[in-house]
Amino acid sequence: MKITIVQGAFIPVPPILGGAVEKIYFKLGQEFVSLGHEVTHISRTYPSLENKETINGVSHIRVKGYATPKSLLVLKFYDLIYTLRTLKHIDSDIVVSNTFWLPIFFRSKTKGKIYVSVERRPKWQMKLYSNASRFRACSPMIFDLVKEKLKPKDHDKISYIPNPVPFQLKDFKTEKNNSILFVGRLDKEKGVHVLIDAFNSIPEEIAKNWTLNIVGPWESAEGGGGEAYYESLKSKKGNVNFVGSVYDQDALSKFYYESKIFCYPIQDGTGDAGPVAPREAMSYGCATVLSNHDCFNEYAVEDVNCLRFNQSSENQVEELSQQLTKLMTDTQLREKISLNGRKVFDDFSTSKIAKMFIEDFQSVLNE
Repeated sequence: MKITIVQGAFIPVPPILGGAVEKIYFKLGQEFVSLGHEVTHISRTYPSLENKETINGVSHIRVKGYATPKSLLVLKFYDLIYTLRTLKHIDSDIVVSNTFWLPIFFRSKTKGKIYVSVERRPKWQMKLYSNASRFRACSPMIFDLVKEKLKPKDHDKISYIPNPVPFQLKDFKTEKNNSILFVGRLDKEKGVHVLIDAFNSIPEEIAKNWTLNIVGPWESAEGGGGEAYYESLKSKKGNVNFVGSVYDQDALSKFYYESKIFCYPIQDGTGDAGPVAPREAMSYGCATVLSNHDCFNEYAVEDVNCLRFNQSSENQVEELSQQLTKLMTDTQLREKISLNGRKVFDDFSTSKIAKMFIEDFQSVLNE
């Protein structure tokens, strides 16, 4: 079959500026090709990238996009202009939409069926997507939320396919060190401030031999919380290392490989739907601590492959500190969590998830 993947207006593909969804579909597109399908991937232009090229069998078309603006209203306007520019490049069987406007403006019945990939909490726009043939939820939580937004007659249009771990494991031939790792945007909804406060509240005799590495962008244009939030993080005491953005996959994987503990403390109100970073970390054997957010429930099992804390509690800093301390001081527990977490890689491999997508695409075409 012919498959067109349409990314949003703000991050190029390959994901040289990061972007979990862009990273996922960059790898999935190549898997679709390996399964015998024809794939076109549309994304924004970028100075170091050709407007048209083929990468591992995937035809990449890049149209003019934008840097991420601070204003949500401006962001939606830019995304609209970008989406309209993509329409002339679409002619396929399945059109995977990762943009806000495409399911509204793509109306051709001969150039593909719209397949909406829901990667964040759905809102009112779901009701505008009457032209969509399928709503693919990236987690059970998102499946239920999409169902709430659609009329009962459209519930059979919803499917659940999890996000994959979009890389192959590598052996960097180094030892894990006493480090705790966070990877993601430096924003309040990610709970980076909570993590730093929790780390700083761990008794000195335990924490003195550990480092907290914070990897990710703080700039608003890259999805971060902005300079004021970043400065507030840096003002906190403690052995905290702000690494900045790391977009090279091997360099990022090396952080996972060398870290003993990974923490992803997202907060209530976050738009996270099926975060990839925790699965990447678990794949590399990081003993992982997660909040109790529902988006982790498809794979996170308390006291088996992770520890969790209640992000809704007034004492969440203390709770997180206690969970981190357990893993820092109890080698047996840490190794158990690490070993069980590694199984996530097999459960969510790109090749396995790609086959689920192809089966879902075919069911759409058979309708």
